[in-house]
Amino acid sequence: MAFHSRPMPTLRGWVVGACGVLLLGAAGWFSRVDLLFAGLLLTLAPLGAMIAVALDRPWLAVTRSYSPAAVAAGEQTQVRLDMRNVAGRPVPAMRWTDRLPAGFAGPQVRALPPLAARGAAGVHGADSVTLRYTARARRRGAYLLGPLLVSHTDPFGLARGGYAVGESKMLLVTPKVSVLGRGGTAEARGEGMDPELVRHSIPSSDEVIPREYRPGDALRRVQWRATARLDQLMVRQEEQLSNPQAWVLIDTLKEHGGDDGPFEQGVELAASVASHLLALGYLVGVHETGGRQLSGSYELPGGDQVLLAQLAGIEQTRDTGGDASGRFAASLRGGRAASPTFLVLVDGDPRRWAELAPMRRYAAPAVAFLLTPAAQTAREPLESAGWVCVEVDGKTDAAAAWSLAMAAQLHASTAGLAGARDA
Repeated sequence: MAFHSRPMPTLRGWVVGACGVLLLGAAGWFSRVDLLFAGLLLTLAPLGAMIAVALDRPWLAVTRSYSPAAVAAGEQTQVRLDMRNVAGRPVPAMRWTDRLPAGFAGPQVRALPPLAARGAAGVHGADSVTLRYTARARRRGAYLLGPLLVSHTDPFGLARGGYAVGESKMLLVTPKVSVLGRGGTAEARGEGMDPELVRHSIPSSDEVIPREYRPGDALRRVQWRATARLDQLMVRQEEQLSNPQAWVLIDTLKEHGGDDGPFEQGVELAASVASHLLALGYLVGVHETGGRQLSGSYELPGGDQVLLAQLAGIEQTRDTGGDASGRFAASLRGGRAASPTFLVLVDGDPRRWAELAPMRRYAAPAVAFLLTPAAQTAREPLESAGWVCVEVDGKTDAAAAWSLAMAAQLHASTAGLAGARDA
């Protein structure tokens, strides 16, 4: 059922009006006064009904709330609408729905029970009602839901009027965050891939306690003296670091146009990787290749929610924002040790990506996710510098892309270790 801001005849009203016009024509043809009277009555009845509906506007107050207040793309939120009659006269039964932006799945038209006059004595709560429905957002963003739309007809069903009541309220839809693998080959660390190493990412010359090698440990941490003495591969267990650093670069420049699907996929991938690193205890720096839209640095508690809220509104841009790649490179060089670094490349300038290749010396592990054919042109210079490059197509979700990256990182580490032992 469509809602109109102005009163409109219903199907019955159009039929009644059409019958009135026919009777008026018959009255003129047959010169009958009774047909003239009936024709005028039927013709004017829908108009009178429209005037009555316009004057009988309901006065309603609506309070809107969401549970949860923010959701990830594809998830549901429960919308609660507390409606109260603020007029001194009762409100008849009506129909209602909610005005939702494009891309939202929400309620169909539903029945609204009659409401008593404001503060009606003897009927507790009869002047108010609570409405609920479930809304689902298909993609991230900040959306205004509402106002509530109500519709009612005149007693004869000849005209219908629609009204917007209450106000709109913002709902934040964040990028979808996938749970990334944990343990074994699933943890990408600057000093390896074991979760325990979140506390051991800065080398110390004073503390060189050896422990056995685990898949993913960096080659530079192998302690050859202990390895020879114990006849098994040993690595250094180094000093504790309370706030290790990790970096994520998301490509926000738009060079070629076209489908925005890869960019949305890139935002979800960046959100998943950054959230995963935050959960491991990292201080995560997130940069863009375009103009600055993010605050830059995040840590727990609360940093994950701030990051997701900002990623909900991030957009592709043609504004380079100055030398964004240079600022990112400066951040990497400023670290005390090589840090986990992840590039999410979509549709920007391959020349800028190539400038990041020498930054491999400051990144461990160094992983680049290539989401488009344009991004794949950066594979050669990045891999030549030692970056692990992973091609991600439209069917690969964040968890699968992470698994591919960790498998590639493990293979690269194992190959490097084997080469060093042979040497």
